[in-house]
Amino acid sequence: MLKLPSELTITQVETLHQDLLHELNSNDDICLDINDVISADTASIQLLCALQKHLLTIQHKIIWVGSSEALTHTINKLGLSQYLTTESKS
Repeated sequence: MLKLPSELTITQVETLHQDLLHELNSNDDICLDINDVISADTASIQLLCALQKHLLTIQHKIIWVGSSEALTHTINKLGLSQYLTTESKS
């Protein structure tokens, strides 16, 4: 499981990208803990969309752990809620 940082901003994207690549190499589905996320920007959402697109091509998925109002708000604001749903799967 990868715990996302509290601020998902463009300054974090490169580090997050490397962390996601590591997760892709060691897992089928990607488990993301979003409990601590208090802000997110377009660059970070773009990276999560790219991850989602890749996982769909290999028939895997993102498993969201916890919730983040800020992350969900940014995804909704960008009109991506149909593509990138942050609801936890139990």
